[in-house]
Amino acid sequence: MSSSRPNALQQRCQHIVTSPTLTPEQKRHFLALEAENNLPYPALPSAARAALDEGVICDMFEGHAPYKPRYVLPDYAKFLANGSDWLELEGANDLDDALSLLTILYHHVPSVTSMPVYLGQLDALLDPYVKILTQDEIDSRIKRFWRYLDRTLPDAFMHANIGRQIAPSPAPFCVPMRS
Repeated sequence: MSSSRPNALQQRCQHIVTSPTLTPEQKRHFLALEAENNLPYPALPSAARAALDEGVICDMFEGHAPYKPRYVLPDYAKFLANGSDWLELEGANDLDDALSLLTILYHHVPSVTSMPVYLGQLDALLDPYVKILTQDEIDSRIKRFWRYLDRTLPDAFMHANIGRQIAPSPAPFCVPMRS
C-alpha cells in the first residue's frame, strides 16, 4: 500500500466511507457520485457554460455523466397488470402483490436518486387490487408501504398522485417526508 499523501478524490472518498452519519446505502450512492464527478463535465454550448458558471442555472449536483434521468414515467398500471419478463414477475392478483411489485419496480427505475421521483396515481393503481379487504386491512398495508418509501427514498422527495382524479392531468402531490 502506498504511503503517499492521498489526493483530493481519495480524501473525499475516505470522508464518505468513515462518516458516522451516512448509512451503507448512502455511502454507496455518494461514492458512485464521486466517481461520476471525477469524469469530465459534458460539453456545453458557451452560453449554457457561462450561465452555469455564473450561477444562473444549476445542475442540481447530479453528476457529470448524464446517464440517468431525473423524471421517468413508467406505466405502473401496465406493470401491475402484466408483470415483467425482464424482472421475472407475474402481474398482481391482490393488494399485497401490487405493493410488492411496486416496491420492486421502484428499485429498477433509472433515476438520479436511485428511486423514481414520480410514484404514480396510487389510488387508481391500487384500487383494482383491494378486492375483499376491510378498511383496516387496507390502511395497515398502505401505512407499511408509505413507511417503506419514507425510509428508502434517498433524498426524501417524491411525487405521488393520491385521491380521486378531478382534472385530466392533475399536478403531482408532493408528499412531505420525515426530516
